[in-house]
Amino acid sequence: MFSFTIWGFTSLQLILLLLLIFLFAVELVYLFAVYNRLSRYAARAEKGGVKYVLDLPSVSVVVYAYADEADAVVELLPRLLAQQYPQFEIIVVNDGVSFEVQNAIAMYECEYKNVYQTAVPDKVYNVSRKKLGITLGVKAAKNDVVVVTEAYCMPQSDKWLYNMARNFVPGVDVVLGYTRMIDKDGVAPRDMSAYDRMLFGLRYLVYAVMKKPYMGMGGNLAYRKDAFFANKGFSATLNLHYGDDDLLVNELSDSRNTRVEISQESIVDAVHENVNADWEELRTRYDFTSKYLRTSSRGVWASESVVHILFWAVFVAVVSLLISQAIAGALYSIIALAVAVLLFVLYWVLASCVFGAAARVLGERIWAGLVPLFQLIRPFVVLCRKIGRKESKRSNFTWQSLHR
Repeated sequence: MFSFTIWGFTSLQLILLLLLIFLFAVELVYLFAVYNRLSRYAARAEKGGVKYVLDLPSVSVVVYAYADEADAVVELLPRLLAQQYPQFEIIVVNDGVSFEVQNAIAMYECEYKNVYQTAVPDKVYNVSRKKLGITLGVKAAKNDVVVVTEAYCMPQSDKWLYNMARNFVPGVDVVLGYTRMIDKDGVAPRDMSAYDRMLFGLRYLVYAVMKKPYMGMGGNLAYRKDAFFANKGFSATLNLHYGDDDLLVNELSDSRNTRVEISQESIVDAVHENVNADWEELRTRYDFTSKYLRTSSRGVWASESVVHILFWAVFVAVVSLLISQAIAGALYSIIALAVAVLLFVLYWVLASCVFGAAARVLGERIWAGLVPLFQLIRPFVVLCRKIGRKESKRSNFTWQSLHR
Protein backbone atom coordinates (compact mmCIF):
# COMPACT_ATOMS: atom_id res chain seq x y z
CA MET A 1 0.00 0.00 0.00
CA PHE A 2 1.32 3.44 -0.96
CA SER A 3 2.16 5.55 2.12
CA PHE A 4 4.38 8.42 3.13
CA THR A 5 5.04 10.74 6.04
CA ILE A 6 5.10 14.57 5.92
CA TRP A 7 5.69 16.76 8.99
CA GLY A 8 4.87 13.78 11.15
CA PHE A 9 1.53 13.05 9.44
CA THR A 10 0.87 9.68 7.88
CA SER A 11 -0.47 9.68 4.34
CA LEU A 12 -3.97 8.79 5.57
CA GLN A 13 -3.99 11.56 8.16
CA LEU A 14 -2.84 14.18 5.65
CA ILE A 15 -5.29 13.07 2.97
CA LEU A 16 -8.21 13.15 5.39
CA LEU A 17 -7.21 16.54 6.77
CA LEU A 18 -6.99 18.02 3.26
CA LEU A 19 -10.30 16.37 2.37
CA LEU A 20 -11.91 17.95 5.45
CA ILE A 21 -10.69 21.40 4.34
CA PHE A 22 -12.04 20.80 0.84
CA LEU A 23 -15.44 19.65 2.12
CA PHE A 24 -15.59 22.69 4.40
CA ALA A 25 -15.02 24.93 1.38
CA VAL A 26 -17.80 23.16 -0.52
CA GLU A 27 -20.14 23.57 2.46
CA LEU A 28 -19.44 27.30 2.43
CA VAL A 29 -20.34 27.46 -1.26
CA TYR A 30 -23.74 25.91 -0.50
CA LEU A 31 -24.28 28.26 2.42
CA PHE A 32 -23.29 31.58 0.87
CA ALA A 33 -23.62 31.05 -2.89
CA VAL A 34 -26.97 29.26 -2.61
CA TYR A 35 -28.94 29.41 0.63
CA ASN A 36 -27.96 32.90 1.70
CA ARG A 37 -29.26 34.33 -1.58
CA LEU A 38 -32.84 34.44 -0.30
CA SER A 39 -31.93 36.61 2.68
CA ARG A 40 -29.90 38.88 0.42
CA TYR A 41 -32.81 39.15 -2.01
CA ALA A 42 -35.19 40.01 0.83
CA ALA A 43 -32.80 42.70 2.08
CA ARG A 44 -32.43 44.12 -1.43
CA ALA A 45 -36.20 44.22 -1.95
CA GLU A 46 -36.70 45.94 1.39
CA LYS A 47 -34.16 48.62 0.43
CA GLY A 48 -35.88 49.32 -2.89
CA GLY A 49 -33.52 47.29 -5.05
CA VAL A 50 -36.37 45.36 -6.74
CA LYS A 51 -38.59 47.22 -9.18
CA TYR A 52 -42.37 46.74 -9.00
CA VAL A 53 -45.29 47.85 -11.16
CA LEU A 54 -46.75 51.31 -10.62
CA ASP A 55 -50.18 50.48 -12.07
CA LEU A 56 -51.45 47.39 -10.28
CA PRO A 57 -53.18 44.87 -12.56
CA SER A 58 -56.70 43.63 -11.93
CA VAL A 59 -56.52 40.23 -10.23
CA SER A 60 -58.66 37.10 -10.11
CA VAL A 61 -58.25 34.97 -6.98
CA VAL A 62 -59.06 31.30 -7.62
CA VAL A 63 -59.80 29.36 -4.42
CA TYR A 64 -59.91 25.59 -4.74
CA ALA A 65 -62.31 24.24 -2.08
CA TYR A 66 -62.19 20.47 -1.59
CA ALA A 67 -64.96 18.80 0.42
CA ASP A 68 -62.90 17.92 3.50
CA GLU A 69 -61.45 21.44 3.69
CA ALA A 70 -64.39 23.52 2.52
CA ASP A 71 -65.48 24.72 5.96
CA ALA A 72 -62.38 26.91 5.96
CA VAL A 73 -63.84 28.94 3.07
CA VAL A 74 -66.18 30.63 5.55
CA GLU A 75 -63.12 31.94 7.39
CA LEU A 76 -61.10 32.64 4.25
CA LEU A 77 -63.60 34.78 2.33
CA PRO A 78 -63.68 37.68 4.84
CA ARG A 79 -59.88 37.78 4.76
CA LEU A 80 -59.88 37.93 0.98
CA LEU A 81 -62.57 40.58 0.87
CA ALA A 82 -60.55 42.67 3.35
CA GLN A 83 -57.57 42.82 0.99
CA GLN A 84 -56.36 46.37 0.36
CA TYR A 85 -56.37 46.09 -3.40
CA PRO A 86 -58.05 48.32 -5.99
CA GLN A 87 -59.71 45.74 -8.25
CA PHE A 88 -60.04 42.00 -7.78
CA GLU A 89 -62.53 39.17 -7.94
CA ILE A 90 -62.80 35.93 -5.98
CA ILE A 91 -63.76 32.66 -7.70
CA VAL A 92 -64.44 29.74 -5.36
CA VAL A 93 -64.15 26.37 -7.09
CA ASN A 94 -66.50 24.01 -5.29
CA ASP A 95 -65.30 20.39 -5.39
CA GLY A 96 -67.90 18.39 -3.49
CA VAL A 97 -68.46 20.84 -0.64
CA SER A 98 -71.56 20.58 1.53
CA PHE A 99 -74.81 22.44 0.81
CA GLU A 100 -74.23 24.50 3.96
CA VAL A 101 -70.90 25.78 2.64
CA GLN A 102 -72.36 26.39 -0.81
CA ASN A 103 -75.13 28.44 0.77
CA ALA A 104 -72.60 30.40 2.83
CA ILE A 105 -70.66 31.23 -0.34
CA ALA A 106 -73.94 32.14 -2.08
CA MET A 107 -74.65 34.68 0.66
CA TYR A 108 -71.32 36.34 -0.08
CA GLU A 109 -72.19 36.30 -3.78
CA CYS A 110 -75.40 38.18 -3.03
CA GLU A 111 -73.63 40.76 -0.89
CA TYR A 112 -70.45 41.27 -2.93
CA LYS A 113 -70.34 41.74 -6.69
CA ASN A 114 -66.78 40.38 -6.92
CA VAL A 115 -67.48 36.94 -5.40
CA TYR A 116 -68.42 33.98 -7.59
CA GLN A 117 -68.47 30.23 -7.31
CA THR A 118 -68.24 27.43 -9.81
CA ALA A 119 -68.21 23.68 -9.33
CA VAL A 120 -66.38 20.57 -10.48
CA PRO A 121 -68.92 18.13 -11.96
CA ASP A 122 -69.72 15.25 -9.63
CA LYS A 123 -69.15 12.48 -12.15
CA VAL A 124 -65.61 12.98 -13.40
CA TYR A 125 -63.42 9.98 -14.09
CA ASN A 126 -59.80 9.40 -15.12
CA VAL A 127 -58.86 13.03 -14.54
CA SER A 128 -57.44 15.04 -11.67
CA ARG A 129 -60.39 16.83 -10.09
CA LYS A 130 -58.13 19.50 -8.69
CA LYS A 131 -56.57 20.26 -12.07
CA LEU A 132 -60.02 20.36 -13.63
CA GLY A 133 -61.26 22.63 -10.85
CA ILE A 134 -58.37 25.08 -11.22
CA THR A 135 -58.83 25.08 -15.00
CA LEU A 136 -62.50 25.95 -14.54
CA GLY A 137 -61.53 28.73 -12.16
CA VAL A 138 -58.92 30.17 -14.54
CA LYS A 139 -61.40 30.01 -17.43
CA ALA A 140 -63.95 31.89 -15.35
CA ALA A 141 -61.39 34.57 -14.42
CA LYS A 142 -62.06 37.97 -16.00
CA ASN A 143 -58.55 39.28 -15.34
CA ASP A 144 -55.20 38.38 -16.81
CA VAL A 145 -53.42 37.91 -13.47
CA VAL A 146 -54.64 34.87 -11.55
CA VAL A 147 -53.67 34.18 -7.94
CA VAL A 148 -54.30 30.57 -6.93
CA THR A 149 -54.80 29.41 -3.35
CA GLU A 150 -56.71 26.79 -1.38
CA ALA A 151 -59.55 26.97 1.13
CA TYR A 152 -57.36 26.25 4.16
CA CYS A 153 -54.66 28.80 3.23
CA MET A 154 -55.09 32.01 5.22
CA PRO A 155 -53.41 35.30 4.25
CA GLN A 156 -52.09 36.94 7.40
CA SER A 157 -52.10 40.44 5.97
CA ASP A 158 -54.54 42.61 4.03
CA LYS A 159 -51.61 43.41 1.71
CA TRP A 160 -51.20 39.84 0.47
CA LEU A 161 -52.68 40.49 -2.97
CA TYR A 162 -50.83 43.77 -3.31
CA ASN A 163 -47.47 42.16 -2.61
CA MET A 164 -48.06 39.28 -4.99
CA ALA A 165 -49.47 41.37 -7.85
CA ARG A 166 -46.86 44.15 -7.68
CA ASN A 167 -44.33 41.74 -9.23
CA PHE A 168 -46.10 41.53 -12.59
CA VAL A 169 -43.83 43.93 -14.40
CA PRO A 170 -43.62 43.48 -18.19
CA GLY A 171 -42.12 40.08 -18.98
CA VAL A 172 -43.06 38.41 -15.68
CA ASP A 173 -45.62 35.59 -16.03
CA VAL A 174 -45.16 33.67 -12.76
CA VAL A 175 -44.82 34.80 -9.14
CA LEU A 176 -43.92 32.29 -6.44
CA GLY A 177 -45.06 32.96 -2.88
CA TYR A 178 -44.38 31.07 0.33
CA THR A 179 -46.87 28.95 2.28
CA ARG A 180 -46.18 28.25 5.93
CA MET A 181 -47.74 25.17 7.54
CA ILE A 182 -49.23 25.70 11.01
CA ASP A 183 -51.70 23.97 13.30
CA LYS A 184 -55.01 25.44 14.47
CA ASP A 185 -53.28 27.15 17.39
CA GLY A 186 -51.18 29.14 14.94
CA VAL A 187 -47.89 27.35 15.61
CA ALA A 188 -45.94 24.42 14.23
CA PRO A 189 -43.47 21.98 15.82
CA ARG A 190 -39.86 23.20 15.88
CA ASP A 191 -38.43 19.79 15.10
CA MET A 192 -36.75 17.96 12.25
CA SER A 193 -39.98 18.14 10.22
CA ALA A 194 -40.05 21.94 10.58
CA TYR A 195 -36.54 22.12 9.13
CA ASP A 196 -37.54 19.77 6.30
CA ARG A 197 -40.56 21.92 5.41
CA MET A 198 -38.57 25.13 5.43
CA LEU A 199 -35.73 23.59 3.43
CA PHE A 200 -38.19 22.41 0.78
CA GLY A 201 -39.56 25.92 0.28
CA LEU A 202 -36.18 27.58 0.63
CA ARG A 203 -34.72 25.48 -2.14
CA TYR A 204 -37.28 26.26 -4.83
CA LEU A 205 -37.34 29.95 -3.89
CA VAL A 206 -33.53 30.19 -3.96
CA TYR A 207 -33.40 28.53 -7.36
CA ALA A 208 -35.95 31.05 -8.66
CA VAL A 209 -33.84 33.92 -7.28
CA MET A 210 -30.90 32.34 -9.13
CA LYS A 211 -32.97 32.53 -12.35
CA LYS A 212 -33.46 28.76 -12.44
CA PRO A 213 -37.08 28.30 -11.28
CA TYR A 214 -38.31 24.75 -11.23
CA MET A 215 -41.45 24.57 -9.07
CA GLY A 216 -43.85 26.35 -6.72
CA MET A 217 -46.57 25.45 -4.23
CA GLY A 218 -50.26 25.89 -4.98
CA GLY A 219 -51.32 27.63 -1.77
CA ASN A 220 -49.60 30.86 -2.78
CA LEU A 221 -48.99 31.08 -6.49
CA ALA A 222 -49.77 33.60 -9.24
CA TYR A 223 -49.50 33.50 -13.02
CA ARG A 224 -50.92 35.16 -16.09
CA LYS A 225 -54.04 33.62 -17.57
CA ASP A 226 -52.59 33.97 -21.08
CA ALA A 227 -49.47 32.03 -20.05
CA PHE A 228 -51.62 29.27 -18.55
CA PHE A 229 -53.61 28.78 -21.75
CA ALA A 230 -50.58 29.24 -24.01
CA ASN A 231 -49.21 26.22 -22.12
CA LYS A 232 -52.54 24.43 -22.77
CA GLY A 233 -53.15 24.34 -19.05
CA PHE A 234 -52.37 20.99 -17.49
CA SER A 235 -52.52 19.05 -20.77
CA ALA A 236 -48.96 17.71 -20.43
CA THR A 237 -49.69 16.13 -17.03
CA LEU A 238 -53.30 15.03 -17.34
CA ASN A 239 -52.27 11.46 -16.56
CA LEU A 240 -51.21 12.51 -13.03
CA HIS A 241 -53.42 13.34 -10.07
CA TYR A 242 -50.84 15.80 -8.77
CA GLY A 243 -48.60 18.44 -10.32
CA ASP A 244 -51.14 21.28 -10.41
CA ASP A 245 -48.48 23.55 -8.91
CA ASP A 246 -44.94 22.17 -9.18
CA LEU A 247 -45.21 20.69 -12.67
CA LEU A 248 -47.21 23.64 -13.98
CA VAL A 249 -44.64 26.15 -12.72
CA ASN A 250 -41.91 23.96 -14.22
CA GLU A 251 -43.62 24.28 -17.60
CA LEU A 252 -44.50 27.99 -17.38
CA SER A 253 -41.35 29.44 -15.85
CA ASP A 254 -37.97 30.32 -17.28
CA SER A 255 -34.97 32.43 -16.30
CA ARG A 256 -36.66 35.71 -17.28
CA ASN A 257 -40.37 35.41 -16.52
CA THR A 258 -40.45 34.30 -12.88
CA ARG A 259 -40.18 36.19 -9.61
CA VAL A 260 -40.43 35.35 -5.93
CA GLU A 261 -42.36 37.34 -3.34
CA ILE A 262 -41.16 36.76 0.22
CA SER A 263 -42.22 39.86 2.14
CA GLN A 264 -43.80 39.06 5.50
CA GLU A 265 -47.12 40.43 4.22
CA SER A 266 -47.16 37.96 1.33
CA ILE A 267 -46.81 34.78 3.41
CA VAL A 268 -49.86 32.53 3.62
CA ASP A 269 -50.55 30.15 6.50
CA ALA A 270 -51.85 26.68 5.61
CA VAL A 271 -53.81 25.44 8.64
CA HIS A 272 -53.59 21.69 9.36
CA GLU A 273 -54.90 19.36 12.05
CA ASN A 274 -51.61 17.46 12.19
CA VAL A 275 -48.80 19.44 10.58
CA ASN A 276 -46.17 16.69 10.54
CA ALA A 277 -48.49 13.97 9.24
CA ASP A 278 -49.95 16.22 6.55
CA TRP A 279 -46.45 17.31 5.52
CA GLU A 280 -45.42 13.67 5.05
CA GLU A 281 -48.40 13.16 2.74
CA LEU A 282 -47.62 16.31 0.76
CA ARG A 283 -43.96 15.43 0.58
CA THR A 284 -44.83 11.99 -0.79
CA ARG A 285 -46.79 13.63 -3.61
CA TYR A 286 -44.00 16.05 -4.45
CA ASP A 287 -41.45 13.24 -4.35
CA PHE A 288 -43.49 11.38 -6.94
CA THR A 289 -43.88 14.32 -9.33
CA SER A 290 -40.27 15.47 -8.88
CA LYS A 291 -39.09 12.94 -11.45
CA TYR A 292 -41.02 14.89 -14.10
CA LEU A 293 -39.40 18.24 -13.31
CA ARG A 294 -36.96 19.72 -15.81
CA THR A 295 -34.25 20.95 -13.46
CA SER A 296 -30.68 20.44 -12.33
CA SER A 297 -31.74 20.87 -8.71
CA ARG A 298 -32.13 17.16 -7.94
CA GLY A 299 -28.45 16.51 -8.62
CA VAL A 300 -27.39 19.62 -6.72
CA TRP A 301 -29.42 18.75 -3.62
CA ALA A 302 -28.33 15.10 -3.72
CA SER A 303 -24.68 16.18 -3.94
CA GLU A 304 -25.22 18.49 -0.99
CA SER A 305 -26.48 15.60 1.14
CA VAL A 306 -23.41 13.54 0.22
CA VAL A 307 -21.15 16.43 1.18
CA HIS A 308 -22.85 16.79 4.58
CA ILE A 309 -22.40 13.10 5.37
CA LEU A 310 -18.79 13.08 4.18
CA PHE A 311 -17.97 16.22 6.16
CA TRP A 312 -19.13 14.61 9.39
CA ALA A 313 -17.53 11.25 8.59
CA VAL A 314 -14.15 12.76 7.68
CA PHE A 315 -14.21 14.99 10.76
CA VAL A 316 -14.79 11.97 13.01
CA ALA A 317 -12.04 10.05 11.19
CA VAL A 318 -9.53 12.91 11.55
CA VAL A 319 -10.27 13.30 15.25
CA SER A 320 -10.00 9.55 15.79
CA LEU A 321 -6.62 9.36 14.04
CA LEU A 322 -5.09 12.40 15.75
CA ILE A 323 -6.50 12.39 19.26
CA SER A 324 -4.07 9.87 20.75
CA GLN A 325 -1.03 11.63 19.28
CA ALA A 326 -2.35 15.01 20.44
CA ILE A 327 -2.82 13.67 23.97
CA ALA A 328 0.74 12.36 23.84
CA GLY A 329 1.88 15.93 23.11
CA ALA A 330 2.75 15.76 19.40
CA LEU A 331 2.61 19.42 18.32
CA TYR A 332 1.67 18.68 14.70
CA SER A 333 -1.26 16.56 15.88
CA ILE A 334 -2.43 19.24 18.32
CA ILE A 335 -2.37 21.88 15.57
CA ALA A 336 -4.13 19.63 13.04
CA LEU A 337 -6.73 18.59 15.58
CA ALA A 338 -7.34 22.24 16.48
CA VAL A 339 -7.79 23.09 12.78
CA ALA A 340 -10.28 20.24 12.31
CA VAL A 341 -12.32 21.25 15.37
CA LEU A 342 -12.21 24.91 14.32
CA LEU A 343 -13.53 24.09 10.84
CA PHE A 344 -16.31 21.97 12.32
CA VAL A 345 -17.36 24.59 14.88
CA LEU A 346 -17.10 27.39 12.33
CA TYR A 347 -19.34 25.55 9.91
CA TRP A 348 -21.84 24.84 12.69
CA VAL A 349 -22.01 28.55 13.59
CA LEU A 350 -22.23 29.76 9.98
CA ALA A 351 -24.92 27.22 9.02
CA SER A 352 -26.96 28.17 12.07
CA CYS A 353 -26.71 31.87 11.12
CA VAL A 354 -27.58 31.39 7.44
CA PHE A 355 -30.57 29.12 8.07
CA GLY A 356 -31.67 31.22 11.02
CA ALA A 357 -31.75 34.28 8.73
CA ALA A 358 -33.72 32.34 6.10
CA ALA A 359 -36.19 31.20 8.76
CA ARG A 360 -36.78 34.80 9.82
CA VAL A 361 -37.44 35.82 6.20
CA LEU A 362 -39.96 33.00 5.77
CA GLY A 363 -41.54 33.46 9.18
CA GLU A 364 -40.62 29.93 10.24
CA ARG A 365 -39.76 28.70 13.73
CA ILE A 366 -36.87 26.24 13.67
CA TRP A 367 -34.04 25.34 16.02
CA ALA A 368 -31.39 27.11 13.95
CA GLY A 369 -28.61 25.90 16.26
CA LEU A 370 -29.47 22.29 15.37
CA VAL A 371 -29.46 22.78 11.59
CA PRO A 372 -26.07 21.03 11.02
CA LEU A 373 -27.39 18.01 12.91
CA PHE A 374 -30.63 18.10 10.89
CA GLN A 375 -28.53 18.24 7.70
CA LEU A 376 -26.83 15.01 8.70
CA ILE A 377 -30.01 13.20 9.71
CA ARG A 378 -32.29 14.32 6.91
CA PRO A 379 -30.85 12.15 4.06
CA PHE A 380 -31.48 9.04 6.17
CA VAL A 381 -35.00 10.22 7.01
CA VAL A 382 -35.69 10.73 3.30
CA LEU A 383 -34.32 7.26 2.54
CA CYS A 384 -36.51 5.67 5.21
CA ARG A 385 -39.50 7.58 3.85
CA LYS A 386 -38.93 6.13 0.39
CA ILE A 387 -38.36 2.60 1.66
CA GLY A 388 -41.36 2.69 3.97
CA ARG A 389 -43.77 4.24 1.51
CA LYS A 390 -46.83 2.03 1.44
CA GLU A 391 -48.89 3.83 -1.18
CA SER A 392 -48.54 2.33 -4.62
CA LYS A 393 -47.06 4.64 -7.19
CA ARG A 394 -49.89 3.69 -9.50
CA SER A 395 -52.33 5.63 -7.27
CA ASN A 396 -50.69 8.84 -8.47
CA PHE A 397 -52.08 8.28 -11.95
CA THR A 398 -55.56 9.40 -12.97
CA TRP A 399 -56.78 5.99 -14.06
CA GLN A 400 -56.81 5.09 -10.39
CA SER A 401 -59.76 5.98 -8.17
CA LEU A 402 -58.31 8.82 -6.10
CA HIS A 403 -60.85 11.62 -5.67
CA ARG A 404 -58.36 14.49 -5.92
